[in-house]
Amino acid sequence: MIRITHLLDDFGMGGVTRALSLFNDPRMTREAESRTVRMGRGPAGAVRLDSDLIIIHVPPSWGRLPYLAALRLKNPHARIVQVEHSYTRAFEANAMPSSGRFRTLLQTAARPVDEVIAVSRAQHRWLAEAGVPSKKLRSIHPWSGRDDLYKVPDLEPRDGPLRLLAYGRLAPEKNFAALIEAMRSFRADEVTLTLFGSGPEEARLAELASERDNVRLLPATNAIDARLATCSAVIVPSRYEAFGLVATEARMAGRPVLVADIDGLPEQVRSGGGVAAPMRNAAEIACAIIRLKGADLPTMGRAARAGVLRQHDEIISGWQAVAHRAAKPFPKKAGMQPAMAAGA
Repeated sequence: MIRITHLLDDFGMGGVTRALSLFNDPRMTREAESRTVRMGRGPAGAVRLDSDLIIIHVPPSWGRLPYLAALRLKNPHARIVQVEHSYTRAFEANAMPSSGRFRTLLQTAARPVDEVIAVSRAQHRWLAEAGVPSKKLRSIHPWSGRDDLYKVPDLEPRDGPLRLLAYGRLAPEKNFAALIEAMRSFRADEVTLTLFGSGPEEARLAELASERDNVRLLPATNAIDARLATCSAVIVPSRYEAFGLVATEARMAGRPVLVADIDGLPEQVRSGGGVAAPMRNAAEIACAIIRLKGADLPTMGRAARAGVLRQHDEIISGWQAVAHRAAKPFPKKAGMQPAMAAGA
């Protein structure tokens, strides 16, 4: 039995917190016991964790490099793994003014850890291109802990408008403003959109939605099974997205997904459970919706659910392999290289 410590800085019920439920799966609890600890920032916040495996779920930052150095020194026999939940190729292109400095951060943060887990194959390729050593990189898709979604009834043939559902954090990177604008291309008897969530763009999106009779903006809820049960498909038009647990949840509920063709999102439709298309602006989103309208959605929904069942088995196998590597005798670490300490 190995001991695992998960380091987080946000304990809200978001995607990362839900993803940790995989360590409660019997296939994992037979091999490992887990606990969750708040991650520190400065060197004083790094302590000996008495763990075989330390898993970091917080994105690297310049301010946390001294903490990482101290964590490595105080836990020389532990295997340390960084899970990259956030950074992607499209994130770099859209949000980083200096790619060179950003990639230096990624390379420096990778030095004290033994593995970097990418949550999609696309992210894995980009991290390798960004200079993270390939020998440290692995790909494991994120887990969704919403097993109740498997109980949502299969999609029936459509009678009436195409009922689209979108949800998540109401923030600019999710591209929901362009999605609402795209709904101007359709009558209410053709396509409707239900959007729910919370976030910094909530007021703006509420104003945009009020101008359309085929758009509803609802409050955030954890009871997503009922809303998924009443939709025809889920749309994810993000500007960047490492993998997209919203699309995974839709597939678990047997609903087709329409996703932007960026980062890890296209991997959500490889089983035939949806469509990936350019969705950078309202015009492209409208074209993607027209493409989805002509698809056999019930067949697509069944393929989506079958594909995600296989995906969950692969996720467990991937983390079992990580645990097995942590269980092997581990050589004592020499600590940080001087170059890293200077770069911090």
